[in-house]
Amino acid sequence: MRQQGVLTSAAGLTPFGHVGWGYRDQSEFLARAAEYIADGLSRNQRILYARDSGRAALRAELQEMGFGDAVRSGQIAVTPVDEHYMFVPGTDVVDPEATVAAGVAAMEYVVAMGCSGCRGVVDAAVLAREPEQRAAFSRLEYLVDQKMAVLPFSALCAYNLTLLGETAKQMVCLHPLVGRGTVSFRLYAQLGMDFGLAGEIDAADSEAFMSALQRIWPLAAGHEVIVDARGLEFVTHRELMTLDEQAGAEGRRVVLRTDQCVLARLVELLELENVRVEAYPRPVADAC
Repeated sequence: MRQQGVLTSAAGLTPFGHVGWGYRDQSEFLARAAEYIADGLSRNQRILYARDSGRAALRAELQEMGFGDAVRSGQIAVTPVDEHYMFVPGTDVVDPEATVAAGVAAMEYVVAMGCSGCRGVVDAAVLAREPEQRAAFSRLEYLVDQKMAVLPFSALCAYNLTLLGETAKQMVCLHPLVGRGTVSFRLYAQLGMDFGLAGEIDAADSEAFMSALQRIWPLAAGHEVIVDARGLEFVTHRELMTLDEQAGAEGRRVVLRTDQCVLARLVELLELENVRVEAYPRPVADAC
């Protein structure tokens, strides 16, 4: 089971940790970035720092954070965010598959040169302002998370809440680790399953869940969509019915693997046709 949860700090995420963080002011972003970068440098990782600024401004930010030497040595690379991604030709919409392929190739090169891996601090909200951009960026976040589950690279993905508002949740939720206060659930890649669901999905985050599910659903292979729901602490009937309808429309089935008795009982009460619960063993004292 991958490390997942809600954070108040980006420190201590070693060797790797894929984080989605919503922020409202520059000081908050810089504090979290500094924590995450420091962890990476302590592990001999190559660091990418990408924001919507020119290279000189990005170097100045890193100098203020105390990382000037690492920038000059090349252990931290800076790049304007619109040069970091691959785009659908003629548009400002990211190409998820091409971007992931380029990222994996860069990671392999870095490891071959003697680093233990690589991590990025990426502030890409300017590339997720329109619905088509968000759809592509959501797909990118999940595809790259699949790679991060098995390869030595990861990222702190920052989203400016002032710029994106509630729509930021649609991307932030697609990380196993999230900053406190942005979104209450996580939908992320899980080894051996189609995805993991954790946290609480209530009315406040229902729209974000619907959007994330619709964008990630086509990436699930096979007749059965297997979901690790051990970390799912609360979900309303609406989200379970959405899963049921989504599966039924394509003649598929959803299997929620969990040790949570309440979830199993809720699925039973709703009499869902396309969603079933597969129980993980629980200690005898905690049996349902």
